[in-house]
Amino acid sequence: MFIYEVLVHTPIWVWLLLAFIVSRGVSALRPRTLPPIRALIVPVVFLFWGLSGLIGARGLGLDVALFVFAFALGLFGGGALASLTPTPQWFPETGRMAMPGSPVPLVMILVAFVVKYVGAVALAIEVDPAAQAQIAHAMTLVGGAFAGLFWGRILTLFRRALGRAGESGDYASVARLLSRPAQREGASS
Repeated sequence: MFIYEVLVHTPIWVWLLLAFIVSRGVSALRPRTLPPIRALIVPVVFLFWGLSGLIGARGLGLDVALFVFAFALGLFGGGALASLTPTPQWFPETGRMAMPGSPVPLVMILVAFVVKYVGAVALAIEVDPAAQAQIAHAMTLVGGAFAGLFWGRILTLFRRALGRAGESGDYASVARLLSRPAQREGASS
């Protein structure tokens, strides 16, 4: 009965978000060629979702510090996760990137969603203000860590793809990669 009540009282936007991010994770299972900016969709979603937990925070300064700390740790972890997949191939002439298929994004999405969902339920049912504050701080850490994991993974994949193409793999080059317009698939140069 408890699980039913939790599921029924979950806002519809949560289920829509789950469907959207799972669809992105499923599409990442197979190799695809896309503009690099499209590969940022899931990292952007998780960054905003993590930052949204800071809205209305009582100890905003502490929560921001916790988020930044967890995000930095997540960046390093995401870089390590990037080593679990082959290096993408960057096509400078088309501005597109061939991303290898991988289950890593889908697994990350599902784990992140479940952890954040359980944390949100715990926060909603907890009545003790001290326990609520602890849960909220833990959720800030979780939000920062997952956002960092997604960003660290994709930025590392971009850097590796640039290096494979014989270009500099520094972050300034990644920024230039993202600012290059991509040609439509099948369009000639």
